[in-house]
Amino acid sequence: MPDPIYAEGPEDFLALDEVLSISGLDYIRKMAAGEVPSPTVQRLMAYKITQVEEGRVGLHGTPAHPQTNGYGGIHGGWYAMVLDTAMTCAVITGLKRGQTQTTLEFKVNLIRAIKPGTEVIAVGTLDHIGRSTGVARGEIRGAQDGRLYATGTATCFVMTP
Repeated sequence: MPDPIYAEGPEDFLALDEVLSISGLDYIRKMAAGEVPSPTVQRLMAYKITQVEEGRVGLHGTPAHPQTNGYGGIHGGWYAMVLDTAMTCAVITGLKRGQTQTTLEFKVNLIRAIKPGTEVIAVGTLDHIGRSTGVARGEIRGAQDGRLYATGTATCFVMTP
């Protein structure tokens, strides 16, 4: 995948009517291909979308010192943000033209600590998409050794503005 482009301000994002004119799968594919901006927080949090298919989105990340907590470990919020992105994007791949979504709730289980500088892969998988909800699950694994670092689940509210 090419390097993403990032929004520097709200004006850099596509207008809502443009987003709604394409399927969710096409929107996430365009984001991963660098054709539309990714949220700037992805750059700040050291991860990017690297795989997109219907019902499945993969991310690569390498958290380092800027993502650590006061004890020098990777902050739990980093795990949550990465899994929320992977799972929510998996739900978005199931949206039809004219639909949007927002996260209703998500849960993250931290299995083991990620050491700063460790490359990880997060995958979100769509389990259900309906008229009003989408449900997904996710996991973070080590890119080199496949070790499981975290799992999660998410429920999203599907809307037709």
